[in-house]
Amino acid sequence: MKLCDLATIKQYIQTIITDGVENNGLTLWGFYVLNAILIIKGHLQNVWVILCYFGYDENLILRTNRISVAVEQPDEEDLELFNFALCAILNPPSQLYYLDSFNLKPRCVSALKSIFIRSDHDKDGALSDAEWNAVQEECFGEPLLPSEIAGYKALVRKQEPEGVNDNGLTLAGYLKLHELILVDCRLEYTWKVLRNYGYDNKLRFRDDYIPVSFKREPDQTVELTNEAVDFLKGIFCSFDADADGVLQYSELGDLFSAAPESPWNAVPYKDSAEDTALGGLCLDGFLSKWSLMTLLEPAKSLANLIYIGYPGEFTSAMRITRQRQVDCKKQQSERNVFQCFVFGPRKAGKSALLNSFLGRQFSESYVSTPTERFAANVVVKTDGIKKTLILREIPEDKVQLLMSNKESLAACDVAIFVHDSSDPTYWKVAEKMLFDVAHHGENGGCKVPCLVVAAKDDIRCQYAMEAGDPVGDPILLGIEAPIRISTKVGDVSDVFQRIVYAAEHPHLSIPETEAENSRKQYTRSFKQSLMFVSAAVAVGVGIRAYSRYAASENSSS
Repeated sequence: MKLCDLATIKQYIQTIITDGVENNGLTLWGFYVLNAILIIKGHLQNVWVILCYFGYDENLILRTNRISVAVEQPDEEDLELFNFALCAILNPPSQLYYLDSFNLKPRCVSALKSIFIRSDHDKDGALSDAEWNAVQEECFGEPLLPSEIAGYKALVRKQEPEGVNDNGLTLAGYLKLHELILVDCRLEYTWKVLRNYGYDNKLRFRDDYIPVSFKREPDQTVELTNEAVDFLKGIFCSFDADADGVLQYSELGDLFSAAPESPWNAVPYKDSAEDTALGGLCLDGFLSKWSLMTLLEPAKSLANLIYIGYPGEFTSAMRITRQRQVDCKKQQSERNVFQCFVFGPRKAGKSALLNSFLGRQFSESYVSTPTERFAANVVVKTDGIKKTLILREIPEDKVQLLMSNKESLAACDVAIFVHDSSDPTYWKVAEKMLFDVAHHGENGGCKVPCLVVAAKDDIRCQYAMEAGDPVGDPILLGIEAPIRISTKVGDVSDVFQRIVYAAEHPHLSIPETEAENSRKQYTRSFKQSLMFVSAAVAVGVGIRAYSRYAASENSSS
């Protein structure tokens, strides 16, 4: 905030206290708030300049319970007013309630609801006296007396009949309690509770509240643990009010009502999972979105888990996977979530493939995808085991940007190259992408399994892509025969299972560039030469030994 920007100063003061500004300028309230801001931010020199200008010296002293500044024989009413202004800066009321009605603001309601959920350990929908006192001791270091609890309950029941039941203080009662506390101008009480449970002045978790490190190598990812998945399954069932196995969007809104906002209202999470015919998410779609958020933004995912009441240790919710280079050596991946990069030219059928993966109808109309898009779903393997597959569509004009980062393929478990099999020119573009990705992976130390997907098989031309030479060019070797699909007629074969299989076996389906193939041939030739030399040496040694033996026999006879 620049001091010379009067409009900004007045606007900022009004966010703290509406009576701080009138048409003629700052009121006494506003003047106190302004100086309180300067003091709290450490700009004491600015305050002293004003005091000295009006003739005060360093012998003036005003004391509050938090800050000491200069004033001589302060008027008690002014002192109280300044102290309240100081309190309003330290504990901003505008974040908690509407100043004209004292009604709690939505974000404050969400934060208090989250605290209530996390404190309701037996999940009976009410805070018992013991649970209430646990919060009290956690925040203030001492419990309430039984008479105090009874008094608060009576006050809440009078204002909110549904606020107290046989089990204790309900959510409605807990919110009403804080509303009454704020009406009584005890801002510091509510803020103390909020801050103790990790909230900052914007009513989000502070960075230091979740001290979980997600530091990892580029070829490592973050996944939900079994504990977190079990918790989410339970949450899904508890919010599925009609028990139809689907979370409608209204039910999903209720689930995230304890968070500052729903994390899935915008890209990349919006429309990233399979919807049911009537709208909403089934359990697999629900878990897939959580897996996607955990992969892309693990800190955000963990924060939202805590907002909605994850009861375990924060570190028990997520795990960092083994490095892909280790998986390659062991020839097996232990991951539960795989990320597949989808390459291909425009109009090749990439978006149609993602839509098919999410169970959506084929559309004849072409809609360009200008930015990366994600699709997440559960794939059931032939042995019945479920894996989560995340398809990441890379627009054609974004490939070079992706390749400009040396480690861009480190997070890729498998890459597929989609081309329109009805037009050979599309294959040339896809082939170049495959060539570039293979070289990039080799040079960056992030070799990736690659598959070719021949889309629009229902109208394809009859041109050769033989299984023995699947890419039509000897530059690249080791790729399986193209997987032919037609999203228009709903024939996607087992493409998604094959993608998962390739990701699970990261040592297979690795394209070999000409340089890599030459290196392998050289290595084989060198080994053969070495074997020949070794054999020759062995023969020579044997002959020499035999000669010595024969000479020894002759001399003895």
